[in-house]
Amino acid sequence: MQNSARTFFFAKTIPELFYQLKSVAGLQAAGSCTRLDDNVSKVISIRGIPDLAVISKHERYLDCGPGVTLSRIIELARARVPEIFLEAIWSIANPFVRNIATIGGSICARGIKSTVYAPLLALDTRLEFRSQTNTTYVPLVNFTEIPYGAILSNIRIPLSEWDIAVFRRFGPQHIITDTSASFAFLADTEKNAITNIKLAFSGPISLRCLEFENRLIGTRLPLSLKDIAMRVEIAAKQFDKVAESQNCNLMLREQFINLTRYSLEQLA
Repeated sequence: MQNSARTFFFAKTIPELFYQLKSVAGLQAAGSCTRLDDNVSKVISIRGIPDLAVISKHERYLDCGPGVTLSRIIELARARVPEIFLEAIWSIANPFVRNIATIGGSICARGIKSTVYAPLLALDTRLEFRSQTNTTYVPLVNFTEIPYGAILSNIRIPLSEWDIAVFRRFGPQHIITDTSASFAFLADTEKNAITNIKLAFSGPISLRCLEFENRLIGTRLPLSLKDIAMRVEIAAKQFDKVAESQNCNLMLREQFINLTRYSLEQLA
């Protein structure tokens, strides 16, 4: 099916998908076509492939095929889907968009990262990529692009409960702009000490503040105001390091810093 800008292709099985990707030069796979790169002229939808739309819950993780819609994940809310991830999905647009948008498309779309990206980063999500000859696994924190000749075949989200979870979404409700971003903070404590902590941000840039996290694990509680100020400065430096080569709106930096401070204050 062709329009003035793009040619769309469809596949019903994974082998058919691989065949078309190999046969058609410049063809790019897409989950739901809610957001496409303007430079892409040939798109193949995975929405008609049942094997890529499977969702299954295990004791310690949730497996989602890239074609699983955000609405289907909401339907599993009673099955212990991480609350911070659900909160991010609920904040996206409206039911119509959530019925169309897929988790794979939310991860792989180029440019500004989607709302669910920061929570998935914080949750240590792992991606599975399949080619015609092998399968590889990549932590989302290390993901840059889909390996050549491969497709995203599964998203594995760890299931765990957190003592503190903070999520915020920035920017306009129904469109993605240079002020669109999301923030995620998770922390566990035991015997007045931090046992686990995650801090993630996504939008025009994306980052996991690993140095910030490593320095806080084992820290005694409550945090003092001096401790909080020092930790916020560490996070701000990590943000600036990632943002220095990007055209990132300065307002997002302020929001990141303010929310980092607010999140740490929950440990004070």
